[in-house]
Amino acid sequence: MGKKVAFCEAGYDSFYGAQQSLYTFLVNVDREKIEPVFVSPGEGEFTKRISEIGIDVEVIRQPEVFNKRGNVLKEKGLSSKIKALTGYFKHVKRYMNYYKKENIETVYCNDIRSILTSGLAARLRGIPVVWYVRVDKRLGIFNWFASNIATRIVTISNNVQNIFPKKLIINANKKFKTIYTGINLEQVDAVSITSCLREELNVNKDTQLVALIGSIQPRKGQKDFIEAIYEIKKNHLYDAEDVKFLIVGDIVDESQRNYLEELKEMVKKNQMEEMVIFMGRRNDVLSIMKQVNLVVLPSYSEGLPRVVLESFACLCPVVATDVAGTGEIVDDKQNGLLIKPGNIEMLFKSILFMLEDKARTKEMGKNGRKKIEECFKLESYISNLEELLLSV
Repeated sequence: MGKKVAFCEAGYDSFYGAQQSLYTFLVNVDREKIEPVFVSPGEGEFTKRISEIGIDVEVIRQPEVFNKRGNVLKEKGLSSKIKALTGYFKHVKRYMNYYKKENIETVYCNDIRSILTSGLAARLRGIPVVWYVRVDKRLGIFNWFASNIATRIVTISNNVQNIFPKKLIINANKKFKTIYTGINLEQVDAVSITSCLREELNVNKDTQLVALIGSIQPRKGQKDFIEAIYEIKKNHLYDAEDVKFLIVGDIVDESQRNYLEELKEMVKKNQMEEMVIFMGRRNDVLSIMKQVNLVVLPSYSEGLPRVVLESFACLCPVVATDVAGTGEIVDDKQNGLLIKPGNIEMLFKSILFMLEDKARTKEMGKNGRKKIEECFKLESYISNLEELLLSV
């Protein structure tokens, strides 16, 4: 039997970039070296997928107050704060009891909530903790506290390390390591085009398709995308027969419902319903990437965006904001275009450039594939993370 490692992720009912990357590791991990168990505060899509690959799932249910997103300590009223703190410490205690019962040797945390709960429980038990940081969120005291809980901190890109106050972190010079997510190119190449996207959209072969793919939330920049599309429409540069703009993805939870409705209202108000299509959540994202001309990622924060890695693997170029690790994947004007976050004019002009120069766009897609083959292989991701988990 290998080293017994508990893998923890608070987003048990999501399956976006962070969950997909952990899932990929768990599918491919050498189980003679590492015996994985999955620990979660609830049950949902992610835990279902983990069970399906033969990994035991332990559900340690969190208090009801923790089912809300954001800082639960901001609840109004002293009694609410006391209730949240009491629930928090009881939850940590349950993790501690589980680790002792199951003889867990290492705990891996895939998100900030996990490190602050299951991670803290592990350190109180004297168990080493590995925290994989996949997004460049500046969370102030929470990042400081979490980084001092962790034995080792893995960042998904070099740039993500900049969110940490290293002078205030114990043994910071020995804690940090960057491990890039890897892409399974054989799996990508095996994906067939399950349904013709152009037939589904009722467009001809000459209509260009531009997609923004990701969860519906403000940091992903869907609002900026729609504003840039409006500039194209307003200046009569392209119409709905020339190009369709696809927004692929859905809200993670109900807290983003108003944002989604705001986006739809923007499209309706500016009479862009024929040009902009909300496609909702899809299970055939790789198939879509193989059929669109361009992927756009106007995010305000990221880690190492999986949608860019997968787009490149599918020979599709990108226009993306230069945040966190995006600039470590995208070589500006070689395999895509990098722009400043929040700059609608740059976004509008970059999309326009890619629509107008089809030959250059196609060449950028080929260069993107080369970048994945050279720098983001699945094998490197798996072996590097295995090695780190075995070393703590």
